[in-house]
Amino acid sequence: MVLKKIKINRRTKIVIAALLLWFLLHSAYVAYDGLHDYKGRADVAIVMGNAVFADSSLSPWLQGRADAAILLYKEGNVKKIFASGGEGKEYGVPEGDAMKRYLIKKGIPADDVIADNKGDNSYLTAKDFIALNDSLHFSSAIVVTSFYHIARCKYIIKKMGFKNVEGYASKKYFINDAYGLFREFFAFYKYVIVYRPGSA
Repeated sequence: MVLKKIKINRRTKIVIAALLLWFLLHSAYVAYDGLHDYKGRADVAIVMGNAVFADSSLSPWLQGRADAAILLYKEGNVKKIFASGGEGKEYGVPEGDAMKRYLIKKGIPADDVIADNKGDNSYLTAKDFIALNDSLHFSSAIVVTSFYHIARCKYIIKKMGFKNVEGYASKKYFINDAYGLFREFFAFYKYVIVYRPGSA
C-alpha cells in the first residue's frame, strides 16, 4: 500500500504558524504574569478552589493556594480571605468550608475568613465575590491560585466590574502544572467569548 503525502498549501502553513505563535506568546505571558507576585496590600485575598478529599483535608494543589493566602494575611497584606470553591461533588465536602477550617487551624481568625461553596469555576467565584462585595465594599483584591490560573482569574473579575485586582501564586509546583498552562490558552478565550456580566 502506497501512502500518499498530505500536501499543505502555503496559506495553511501560515495560519498554523500564526496560531502556534499566538499560543506560545499567550502562554509565555500567562506564565510571566502568574510568576510575578503583587507586592502591595489589598483588602481581601480571593482563594480559588481545587480538590478536597473525603476527610476534609485539602489536596496538595489547594493547600498550596491556602498557604499562600495565609502568608499574605500574616504579613499584613490582606485583611480578609474569601475562600471560594465548589460543593465537592466527588466526596461531598464543600471546598469553601474545608478551606475555612484549614485557615482557622493555621491561625487565621474565623471572622476574617469568608467561605463560598458555590464557586464551581472561576467565573462563578467572580460572580459570588461581586455579589458579596455589594455589602462589604472591598476596594482592592489579590487573587490567590496556581500561577497559570492567575491571568484568567484577574480577567474575569475585572470583566465583572471589579477593576482593582492583582495576583499572588501558590508556592507549590507540580508536574501537572504544565498541562494546566497548556489548558489555560483555551480556557482563557472561552471566558472572553462565553462569560459576560449577568450570564449564568
